[in-house]
Amino acid sequence: MKAIDFACRFLSRLQRDELSPAARLVLVAVAAGLEDKTDISRETGLSHSVCTTQLRHLQFQGLLRCISPLSERYVLAPDGKKRLQVWFNFHLHPHG
Repeated sequence: MKAIDFACRFLSRLQRDELSPAARLVLVAVAAGLEDKTDISRETGLSHSVCTTQLRHLQFQGLLRCISPLSERYVLAPDGKKRLQVWFNFHLHPHG
């Protein structure tokens, strides 16, 4: 698979997911290794308040796990990892 094919399939899969665009962006950022709310906000371009709302929403949904409430650091929860597997496995039906 060419890189452009991969990117198009991945973006198409993201668009069909029922999460909001901001939530999808935050989930992908955490999956890419960003844990800190400030880093996620800076890299995604989301305001701090939107980022906080999305992180808490994703945690409530069981897709993220807060590893440090004081410094607001998050990692993927098992359900978040499953969600990403669906986004990246182009042979499965989309989540939702």
